[in-house]
Amino acid sequence: MKGATSPQPTHDPTGEIAPVHLTSNEREAANRAEATALLIRTGFRVYRPEADSYGEDLVVRSPRGGLHVVQLKARPTVDAKRYGGDLSIWMLFPDPAGSIPGRDWFLVPHSDLYHWVKTKHGNAPGWNDAWSYPGLSQALRLYLEPYSHRNWTRAMPMDANPGTP
Repeated sequence: MKGATSPQPTHDPTGEIAPVHLTSNEREAANRAEATALLIRTGFRVYRPEADSYGEDLVVRSPRGGLHVVQLKARPTVDAKRYGGDLSIWMLFPDPAGSIPGRDWFLVPHSDLYHWVKTKHGNAPGWNDAWSYPGLSQALRLYLEPYSHRNWTRAMPMDANPGTP
């Protein structure tokens, strides 16, 4: 594209490379690459749909054979209007405050996460059958621990009925 430039990293006198501010599209691409690498290294196969339709950012085959639709997010998010009708969709997101690389990633069924979040925030003024966390509270981290990438090589709930979404 003529005249388009992307931000370039800058160098300081010590030789360190200063981080670049990424656009939302660049951040999504970087998150997808980071998450895909973790999934592959833990035995998943990762497929990318031709179009992002109905929240289907990725389709993954678990190490035990289950095929699952995945929505990639930059932080923990639930939304009944967008993802509530599809009870089989899984949410994939990092710890928003984690160090890049090396931060925790979580792969959790939207329906399970939605119900947990609703019990915590369903009466909050901002609740509209949707919630997004800027970071992980201690309670949320504890709830998400079984879904952490550190546990992806163990039997996950998605493997209870291989082959069924």
